[in-house]
Amino acid sequence: MTIVSVDLGYGYVKAVSTSGKKVLFPSLVGAGHDRSLAGLFGSQGQDISECHVRVNGQEFFLGELAKKESKNSVRIFEQDRYRHEHTKLMMNAAIQLVTPPEQQVVRLVTGLPLDFYKQQAKEVKRVLEGVYPELEWVSGPLGRATRRISVEQCIVFPQGAGAVMSALYSDQLAPNYPQLVEEGAKVGLIDIGFRTTDFIVVEIQKNGSFKPKPELSGTIDVQGVVNLHRDILRAFKQKTGGSDLSEEYIDRIIRTRMIRYRGQPVRFDETIESSLVHTSTKIADGVKESWNNAMDLLDMIFVAGGGGELYFPYLKKMLSHQLELVSDSQFANALGYLKLGRAIWQAEKRENAM
Repeated sequence: MTIVSVDLGYGYVKAVSTSGKKVLFPSLVGAGHDRSLAGLFGSQGQDISECHVRVNGQEFFLGELAKKESKNSVRIFEQDRYRHEHTKLMMNAAIQLVTPPEQQVVRLVTGLPLDFYKQQAKEVKRVLEGVYPELEWVSGPLGRATRRISVEQCIVFPQGAGAVMSALYSDQLAPNYPQLVEEGAKVGLIDIGFRTTDFIVVEIQKNGSFKPKPELSGTIDVQGVVNLHRDILRAFKQKTGGSDLSEEYIDRIIRTRMIRYRGQPVRFDETIESSLVHTSTKIADGVKESWNNAMDLLDMIFVAGGGGELYFPYLKKMLSHQLELVSDSQFANALGYLKLGRAIWQAEKRENAM
């Protein structure tokens, strides 16, 4: 049985599986249209940026293709986003992208922001289990395959728990930091996503597992990479006298800190620096307020998430504590969910065999 882990973030979909495959694409869905002309120029291929699917007679662009070629691409920001038809479409595509073509039934692990977990976990499990609509791949990594998958079982974890698992344990479940997996040790984690930042504290148990401390865990809403995107869009409009900027250019601006407008360079050094400092301050203040004096007694604080690398240098200066950036921070939750799910189902298998 293939186990699939999907971290369906507001910014990116991250998926990994026990088959060894791994995929990342923006959490964007847009109306699809005929792209046969693109094939004449060699741009309608099997890359992850070419995800074009057909389901129930409707065509959709996913990820980068939705960002670049769909006029109405959307992100789903609703709190009950798992009810949205586009959510299940992205989940369906992600599962297919990381599983062998002959695999029809899988087990799924995923997560929810901490503030929504208690209220939504059971409902999300119910929604995500079962048979998914058949997907016809018009273009993308799966070529022109037509495929249907079924989720036999789904486990939903609190967001951040996966990242803690990634920080503390290797793929073989060996401790990455032996001194942190002693009974009674407490570890904090700050998970910076696109729209939200989760923070969690866990206490290590006698057997090396960990237990979240709910009173020291929560979500800082609308503090994440989205703030940087908004600040860049606002600055571009100001610098160009009112012109709008397509989202497809933002990652390039973050990387190079500039773009050419009408042939002239427009720089964003001050905008980006100011935005990173401002959001980091909001995150640091939120964490300090929630953890209060307990923060001084944490054995380690980890930083993870799609915004982890961006904000880590600033948080390291603002929080008077030992901070570590989780390896492969953008995939930290997805990789951790996979380890947790595999451990749970292996334990169940052993119990049933006795």
